[in-house]
Amino acid sequence: MKKSIFRLTMVTIAIALIASVFFVNSEAKAASVQTAFVNVKTSLNVRNAPSEKATIIGSLKSGATVSVYSKTKSGWSEIRYKSKKAYVSTKYLKFFTGVTISKHQYKNTKAVSYPQVKGLKSKKAQDKINAALLSHAKESYNEYLQLLKDEKEIQGDKMCKEYPFSCDYDYSSSYSVKYNDGKQLSILFQDYEYTGGAHGMSSLEGYNFTISDGKELNLNNILTSDAKYTAVQKYAYNYMKKHKDIFYVTSQSDVNIKRDAQFYFNFNGITLKFGEYSVAPYAAGTPTVDIPRSVYK
Repeated sequence: MKKSIFRLTMVTIAIALIASVFFVNSEAKAASVQTAFVNVKTSLNVRNAPSEKATIIGSLKSGATVSVYSKTKSGWSEIRYKSKKAYVSTKYLKFFTGVTISKHQYKNTKAVSYPQVKGLKSKKAQDKINAALLSHAKESYNEYLQLLKDEKEIQGDKMCKEYPFSCDYDYSSSYSVKYNDGKQLSILFQDYEYTGGAHGMSSLEGYNFTISDGKELNLNNILTSDAKYTAVQKYAYNYMKKHKDIFYVTSQSDVNIKRDAQFYFNFNGITLKFGEYSVAPYAAGTPTVDIPRSVYK
């Protein structure tokens, strides 16, 4: 009798496991996430249900990037807003099919991750983009090795015995895909290191490409004259003045936009990315300012 119960239990568990695997696989196939951009003049309401009568829980500004998990027949798209399920009207979204991007770890080192693209029509363009991204990973890896060496050498210091945390160094190199519309691609790397003190520091480097030929673009390719640089600087300064809770600039000259400044494309133009302490306190992180295309065209 006990053997029969045991066999029945095992069969039930097996069936449950098979069903769960089938369910997970079915869910995985159904979960086709698409990237879209908010295509409105001002902002798009975010609601807690797919209905005009649903509660508005927030808004998305024009040009914002969203991940769409599903679309209803009634014209609503399911997104994630502040890590929760939410809905926006599909008619105000513009969908693009960008290049395929895969994540890699340089020399199997978790501290250094980097992207590679595939599926481009031009293999030459694909190789150029991948070479540039791989080059950053190599440099980051060398920085990581140097930090490990420095950490090892300092361990005998008296300070490390009194304050062990100050000698526990840390390094990471990560990236985020900021724009990918099938024509232009923007990747932003953030390299972080802690070598003692109150906190670590991050460095930013943006990579912007024309997908058709793999050409890497810098800000000088976008702002093609001194007048355009001045117009962008003025716009950024005026924006910062309106957001004094974030920025601490007091004059236009404080907004130092060099030709090698970090930026990435967005749906309506470009986004300037500022480093820690450059225009805001450390608590503000690495703030951004969106620059509409109309400012520099």
